[in-house]
Amino acid sequence: MKFPDTWPAGCPPADSEDANGGVFRLVKHDPPRADDTASHMETGKLPKAPACLRCGLSVFREMRDAVHQRQLLPKLGRFIAQAALVAEHGKTKLTKGTQPTHTTWWAYEGVNRHRLFSVVQEEG
Repeated sequence: MKFPDTWPAGCPPADSEDANGGVFRLVKHDPPRADDTASHMETGKLPKAPACLRCGLSVFREMRDAVHQRQLLPKLGRFIAQAALVAEHGKTKLTKGTQPTHTTWWAYEGVNRHRLFSVVQEEG
């Protein structure tokens, strides 16, 4: 298991931990598609953000934080999907965000990210 060679040196950070446990993510489709789990690096978004954070995906450890994030930024998706991550999926780290449990997940190469997620709530 390895991370893409195109990622910056030291990414993910040394203090990140093996992926473990449930996470929630805002998605636009049910079932989630590959574009629902594309990183900012892959989509070319937020080019001025820290490069390593752009390589990871924003997820939340608590459903309530995903719900709140959807209220703040509805353009991110009307569905909340959940995944159960294990060490073979990559590394995670609690990272500064608008919600207390905002976590960045750096997936190993070959992890089919969108297939790990299932929608658990639709807006409305």
